[in-house]
Amino acid sequence: MSQREKVATWLMLVISFAVFIAATYIIGSLIGSLFITATVELSILQIGIICGGITAISVFIRCVKKLKIMLN
Repeated sequence: MSQREKVATWLMLVISFAVFIAATYIIGSLIGSLFITATVELSILQIGIICGGITAISVFIRCVKKLKIMLN
């Protein structure tokens, strides 16, 4: 595996982790507002971030597997 592929895999790993953290923050604030106001209001942006977080989990797992193979 070339150096460029290694760097790209690490960048994808970091970006997917950041997107997952953002989705976790959105879900946490959504649950907090649910307890306070007893209503759920999602914007299109929040829905997109949550869907991105779900996708980020699969990308994160793929990158970890790829790096695991690369290190062996």
